[in-house]
Amino acid sequence: MQIIRDERLKLKNLRNIRIAFLFQTICIIGILIYDGVKYGLNAVMDNPLYLVILGTSILLGYLNITISVDVYDDHVKKPGPYYKTIFYSLAVGIIFSFITVLTPDGTTKTGIIVGSVLFLCFFCTFTFAYFLRKKRYNEFKDEDEEI
Repeated sequence: MQIIRDERLKLKNLRNIRIAFLFQTICIIGILIYDGVKYGLNAVMDNPLYLVILGTSILLGYLNITISVDVYDDHVKKPGPYYKTIFYSLAVGIIFSFITVLTPDGTTKTGIIVGSVLFLCFFCTFTFAYFLRKKRYNEFKDEDEEI
């Protein structure tokens, strides 16, 4: 197999991969919906395809963060303080922890587990985006100093 050097062919190849990925995702979601309708929600959660679609969605979200940070290159501003990232993540965890405890089947233990998991998820995502913005700001600042 030869390496593709033409930009038009590279773009066409990326479009083909995108179409194949979209088709694969639609098929997986269709299988999960079929299992959900026929066997119930627990069958969907037990299906390994559920983990595949969940992992793929998370990965795609993290990869899109780098693109969304790059979009704002024309007006780069200094990122806010890092403690705000921690505070926002902690607030989301605490709010959902209380919501979980207030549900009819909610216990303190499940509230703490749900709050901790959501805190970690938001904290990792916000931290990743913060350091990407900080990196872009430092690169932009270094380019301004060279001029």
